[in-house]
Amino acid sequence: MITAMRPPPSLPCPTHHPDADLLSRHAAGTLADGPALVVATHLDFCPICRHQVRAWEALGGALMNSQRPVALADDALERTLARLDGARLEEKRPLADVPTLDPDPVLPAALRRQRLGPWRFVAPGIRGRAVRVDPAQGYKVMLFRVAAGMAIPMHGHRGQEYTCVIDGAFSDIFGRFGSGDMAAVDASVDHQPLAEPDGDCLCLIAVHGRLRIHSLLGRLVQPLVGL
Repeated sequence: MITAMRPPPSLPCPTHHPDADLLSRHAAGTLADGPALVVATHLDFCPICRHQVRAWEALGGALMNSQRPVALADDALERTLARLDGARLEEKRPLADVPTLDPDPVLPAALRRQRLGPWRFVAPGIRGRAVRVDPAQGYKVMLFRVAAGMAIPMHGHRGQEYTCVIDGAFSDIFGRFGSGDMAAVDASVDHQPLAEPDGDCLCLIAVHGRLRIHSLLGRLVQPLVGL
């Protein structure tokens, strides 16, 4: 049985967490790149969820150990080496075409290992930078920095949206979200996250499908962001 572990009193912990389904799928490696990165970012902040993921991983390992070994195909080694050769060719692309790793100490470890694009203007008080993930999975992943007291335009969703706050805080119809807090909403939700007035809010967002923007300004800048 998966049980929650209380963190030591001196260790701050997020108050909004991914549900058990997301954590178990993350442990099993079955989440798409976008939500997996948002969950991994939350785990960098949250000892409770790290404990639960370790428990799911241990359970999965025990189940695998209980299975009978299966013989590999005769060409398994050749196919694996061919895939590695393809990855090496990908790495040899000109550096100008490849987003760079970011050593920014504000970013949690899960994000410092990712390929990030440059910061770009999104709307007054809002900047964004793309996080490189497999586009075939249908997710767009962005870092957003929202200036203190500014709001992301009111919007709905055509699919899932996963958010993790990295620094600062925002509020919406579901309450206040501070550092490490994670939110998951679907097509039934319309909201307008508002950064708190005492500092910028930096958050990671993974979106499946295009947003439904309700404001004119939001619809004008939407093609620039690609969400």
